[in-house]
Amino acid sequence: MRVLLALALVQAVGYLTLRALAGQQSQRRLLDLWSLSFGAGSGILSLGMFYFAYWGIPLSQTNLLIGTAVLLGSLMVLWSVRARPGHKSPVSSLGSSHTVETLPLGRSLSPLEWNSLAVVGLCVFLVLADALSQPLLAFDARAIWAFKAKVLCFEQGIYNEAFLQAERLHAKTRYPQLIPLTEAFIASASGGFHETAIKLLFLCFYVSLILLVGSEMSRAFDRRYALLCTGLFASLPVFTIYANGGAASGYADLPLAFYITALATRLLRWLQEGSAGSLRLALLFTSLTVFTKTEGLALVFIVFLATALAAWLLYGRRVRSLWPLPVTALGGLICLAPWFLYQAQLPVMDEDFVKLLTPENLVGGINRLPYILRSLGKEFLLKPHLWSVLGISATALFLRSPRNAFRSRFSIFLWIPLLYVTVLCAIFMVIPWKLEELFPVALTRLVMHTAPLLFLWICFELGGSGLLAGCTGPFAHIHPESKAESGGASPAE
Repeated sequence: MRVLLALALVQAVGYLTLRALAGQQSQRRLLDLWSLSFGAGSGILSLGMFYFAYWGIPLSQTNLLIGTAVLLGSLMVLWSVRARPGHKSPVSSLGSSHTVETLPLGRSLSPLEWNSLAVVGLCVFLVLADALSQPLLAFDARAIWAFKAKVLCFEQGIYNEAFLQAERLHAKTRYPQLIPLTEAFIASASGGFHETAIKLLFLCFYVSLILLVGSEMSRAFDRRYALLCTGLFASLPVFTIYANGGAASGYADLPLAFYITALATRLLRWLQEGSAGSLRLALLFTSLTVFTKTEGLALVFIVFLATALAAWLLYGRRVRSLWPLPVTALGGLICLAPWFLYQAQLPVMDEDFVKLLTPENLVGGINRLPYILRSLGKEFLLKPHLWSVLGISATALFLRSPRNAFRSRFSIFLWIPLLYVTVLCAIFMVIPWKLEELFPVALTRLVMHTAPLLFLWICFELGGSGLLAGCTGPFAHIHPESKAESGGASPAE
C-alpha cells in the first residue's frame, strides 16, 4: 500500500507541475494531464533529489518528505496565482482547438471500441502480473539502474566510493540517474527497497505512454480510430512480453521512449499552434530526456533538428523566427548543469562515442555497414513476435509514396526515427565491440526509443490519407503534401 501511495505522490507532483505551467487560460484535457503527469513527476522529483545530493544534502527519508511537501505547496501556490482571472498567461499546449472528444457524452461505445479498450486493459494486466510475479532478472536492470538506486537509497548521496572509485565501479558509470533516483524515492517513501514493487514504476511509464499515444490520436481523429490505434500500440509485444527491455523488465528504454515522444509531440504542437506552453513543456522534457539515458542527448539534438527543418521546409517559417527552438534546447541543458559537472568527475569506464566518431574510424568501419543494414532490416521486418506489423506497415506506407511521406505535416514523426537510425549506424561502425554479440541484446531496445513516433506516423499517415473510410477529425483526409497555411504564429512573430 505504501508503494502505491509513493507512486500516487509522483503522479501528484507531475499533475500540479503541469497545472502550474498551464495557467488560467489553458484548455485542460484530462487525457493530456494524466498522460504526462507521471513522467513529469518522476523527472521533477529525480532532478530535485540530484540537486539535494549535489549540494551535499543527505537523501534521507525525512529530507525527501520535507522537500516533497515544500515542492507540492509551492506548486499549489503557483497554480493558484496563475489561475487567477486577472493573471494573463499564454494558451497552454495541454489543450487544442483541434481536439476531437475521445469520449463524448451521450454516445455509447461500439463493439470495436470496447474491444480496443479490452486489449489495453489486458496488456496492462499482463505487464502488472509480470512485474509482481518476479524480481529484477535482466542484467542491466540490476547492474545499472537498481544498483545505483540502492546506493542512493542506503548511502543517501552521490559522493561515495560506489560512484567515484574505480575499484568499486559498476557497468555504465556515467549513465544519467533519473531512473535510479526515482527508484530510490519510491523505496524511501514506501519504507523499503523491494524489487517487485520498484518494477511498478515501469508499469506506470507504460500506462503513461499508452495514454500519450491515445491523447495524440484523440485530438486528431475520431474516437473509434483513436481507440483502435491505442489498442494496437498497447499490444506491441516488445512492450508487453519482451524480457530484455519491455515494460516489466526494469530497463530505462521505455521511460526514454516516453520522454522523447512527449518532447516530439510538444514541439509538433508548437509548430501547429505556436503556443508558448508547448515550449515550456518541451524545455522540461528536454531536461528529462537527457537525464534518463545516454542516448537522450543525441535524441534531443535529432528532435530539435527535425522540428527546425519541418518548420522551415513544411510550415514555411522564416529561419529567424525559429529562435525559440535553440533557446528551449539550451534552457533544458542548462537545467542539467550540475549533472554535467558531476558527470565530469566520474571515472570513464565506457566508450567515449564523441572521441570514437572520427572520419578515420568511420572510414575504417565502412566494411561493417552491410551487416548493420541487414540486421536493421531483419529487426524491422522479420521480428513480428516483437514488433507485430509495425516495420512492415511503415515500409509499405513509405514505398507507397516516398515523396509524400517526407512532405506531410506530421513527417517529423518519420524523420526522427530515420535520423536516429543514421546516428546508430555511425556508432555501430566505430564501436569496439563485436556486432554479432551486441545486436542480439541491444538492437531491439535501441529501436524501441523512437518506435512510438514511428507508430504515430503510421496512424497519422493512414488517417490523413483517406485510406481508411469513416475516419474523421482535423487531420483526416488531409492531402499529405499540404502545408500548414496558418500553423500558428511562432512566439517570435
